[in-house]
Amino acid sequence: MDNDGFTFRRQLSAMARERLKLSGISEIIALVESNGALSFGAGEPPDETFPKDAFRSAVERALSEGTIWAYYHDDLGDRDLRAWIAERMSRDDMAPDWVGPEDVVITHGAAGAVSLAAEALIDEGTIVLVEGPTYSDSLLTFRRQGAICVPVSTDDEGILPEELERTPQLKGARFLYTIPNFQNPSGCTASVERRLRVLDILRRHDVAIVEDDPYHYLGYDGPVPTSYLKLAGDDRRVIHCNTFSKIVAPGLRIGWAVVPPALRDVFLALCICDGLGPALLMQRAILHLMRTLDFEKHVEGLRREYRSRRDMMLGLAEERLTPLGLRTNRPKGGFFIWGQGPDDMRGFNSAAFARYAVQHEGIGLIPGNVFFPDGDDRGDRAFRLSYARIPLDRMDEGMVRLARAWRTYSAHRHEDRE
Repeated sequence: MDNDGFTFRRQLSAMARERLKLSGISEIIALVESNGALSFGAGEPPDETFPKDAFRSAVERALSEGTIWAYYHDDLGDRDLRAWIAERMSRDDMAPDWVGPEDVVITHGAAGAVSLAAEALIDEGTIVLVEGPTYSDSLLTFRRQGAICVPVSTDDEGILPEELERTPQLKGARFLYTIPNFQNPSGCTASVERRLRVLDILRRHDVAIVEDDPYHYLGYDGPVPTSYLKLAGDDRRVIHCNTFSKIVAPGLRIGWAVVPPALRDVFLALCICDGLGPALLMQRAILHLMRTLDFEKHVEGLRREYRSRRDMMLGLAEERLTPLGLRTNRPKGGFFIWGQGPDDMRGFNSAAFARYAVQHEGIGLIPGNVFFPDGDDRGDRAFRLSYARIPLDRMDEGMVRLARAWRTYSAHRHEDRE
């Protein structure tokens, strides 16, 4: 036994030894905090968007109910909240007719829903198809279960069907993980035509879909396309994951999954093993909030706020980054802008640049390489910027710092090569 005490070397599971990996996003966020930096990294709402007064009233109402104090409750989550979700999704063109409260599971955010899906569907060595790029923490979840993640190329309209069809691992894949609306990190949105083509390919190859849709209500340029869940209809191959984190507050950790009937008992067993889901107090508080809130008005207010933030960041990127040879896209919603360096860059490491930017110029961004499986270098000259949380009156200062970081880091790289 060394000076640090018991090492647990022999006791660690193979999963803990070989598959666990720290989050690249969490690393940068921690670095931002320790350096007191500005941040384009945080993909979460700002405090001023939280309906705090309305939620306090909802919590007080939930506390007054005798039902929240008992240990035993419905293992899939509060039935009234599940009924509200099923009705809301039906009204908003997100769910087919077969979806009812019995098909909804309350989870610890959308991440909890994705984690349950991973536990239900992944064995060691399972092939999981993902978008290239995709959300880094979902990659970590799949890796923890033992999956081999295979990225499929995308463009501004989502997955490229011809690339999906040509993927050698398609035939043996268990499921495709997709963030179809305002994707994290790229901001892209899959068109209905693309979704239908992807569905057709997956049907022909017996592949399921895990649809992660946390930004569904945050579209700024017209209607949001119909969900994979709705488009699949009675085919019922889609597990839909969603959350209140982006439209209420992330700290509440309340999300949900819509689960096909064939998986209901599996998810029920997993929920029991997972500690019976989120606290009933939070579930009932969310329910009372949703019943009293003018949902459409609330969501439209969020859209106005984030639309103005997106437009401000895009204008600043055009002014500060484009002259440096950096390209940014124009997302139709969500929280993120995807940036890329010049095509002729060689040997650039986005993770090293992100650390440099925080430590030397006081600006945080998320490196592109965390959004691809290990060994895939397509994120090496890319980065994710979030306009969601940075104070508006400091966004220009942040962009100035980012531009300066790019210039100085690129100059140092050039000197090192000479």
